[in-house]
Amino acid sequence: MRKHRFLCFGFSLLFFTSVFGKTYKSRHVIIESDLDPLYVQYIQANAGAFYATMKNQYFRKGEKTPLTIYYSKTQSDTFKLLRQKGHKNRAHKSYYVSKEAAIYTHRFTKQGGTVRIGTLFHEITHHFVRANFKDPPTWFNEGLACFFGDETRIVKGKLMVGEPSPRRQRELKERIEKGARLDLKRLFGMTQKELYNWPVGYELSWVLLYWLYENGKLGEYLQNVQKNGFEIWVLEQTLNKPVNEINRELLAYIKKDCYAGAYLRDGQRARDNTEKKKAFLKALELKPNYRKAQFELALCYYRDKDYEKCKEYLQKILQNPNSIECRDAAEQMGHCYYKEKDYTQALEYYRKALEYSDYYEYGYELYYWIANCHHYLKDHSTAKELYKMFLDNNWEPEKHEKRVTYAKEYQTRNEGDSGEKKASSKQKEE
Repeated sequence: MRKHRFLCFGFSLLFFTSVFGKTYKSRHVIIESDLDPLYVQYIQANAGAFYATMKNQYFRKGEKTPLTIYYSKTQSDTFKLLRQKGHKNRAHKSYYVSKEAAIYTHRFTKQGGTVRIGTLFHEITHHFVRANFKDPPTWFNEGLACFFGDETRIVKGKLMVGEPSPRRQRELKERIEKGARLDLKRLFGMTQKELYNWPVGYELSWVLLYWLYENGKLGEYLQNVQKNGFEIWVLEQTLNKPVNEINRELLAYIKKDCYAGAYLRDGQRARDNTEKKKAFLKALELKPNYRKAQFELALCYYRDKDYEKCKEYLQKILQNPNSIECRDAAEQMGHCYYKEKDYTQALEYYRKALEYSDYYEYGYELYYWIANCHHYLKDHSTAKELYKMFLDNNWEPEKHEKRVTYAKEYQTRNEGDSGEKKASSKQKEE
């Protein structure tokens, strides 16, 4: 197996016979998969770190035995496996079976999209809810899974909670504007069927927990419901406020933070760069420190080739080194300097991005850009080493065919070869 940097995080990969042919075991999770071992290492590192952090930081206990994850290539593969094991569920992205302490998921959906790591975090959260709470209501189980699953990421071995999903925020805004009203008493008394039939039921489940987190009360609330259950008075006691006041404050939070996320989503879906900017600026009017909107606006200016304006917005993100967006901002800053042919500065930011990429799915791509910088700075031996690291860690070579070809060609160069002809051909490809 090829050497990969995920191996440095303290878990071992042991291979056993399974329904997929290979089983990967670590302390907290067992993964059965026939996907590229490099990709499975990425999954294993994230799942293991997420599990360990959740147990140490948010929950008193996990299960006594490791969680099993069946990781297929496609959605149809997951359907087949579920049927083989006697399950009728046709999971679109993933499915948690509590009796088996197992998660069924896959890399690609039926439509060809990719299933993100947050989906796995979502299902692992269900695993923790089962282990730590007695008879949790559906709103709590699903709301907490959305909170920890949607945008949470592992960065430098630590769990970082992100902003709510812009798609979910847009749906919530639309339903409130159509007349849906918030009612936490109603939410707390709902059955599963009633929850999904109420237009804002599912959305209210996760937005309440985000609001508690923003107010520094989520940890206390989780402890209180473990002790006292899920009645509305437990929430009132946690916040020292009556439910009507909580409803009002929650609605104000939605109309500020969640509406900003809805405008962000509008910008992401817009095709015209000018329309994108208008939407992102509207989001920032409501929420001036909204890093997702800052990053999207930076991308708009990058597409306009206004690299100075792009860097201005990226720098705002980089002022908070503990944010999830810091990795992407550092990489994009590197791209700005690269376009300006300031390879020394580009190298600095690419290396900064690499520091945040230990659990990032596409972190291997940075080796290519760092190698390019060393090439143009005439450090050909280092460039050669880094192109090899790009090749060794690339678990999807078909995605970067031209770059892979170039990196392989670079390995055949002599140490004293200037490579100007190859550099020229590569410059066109970039």
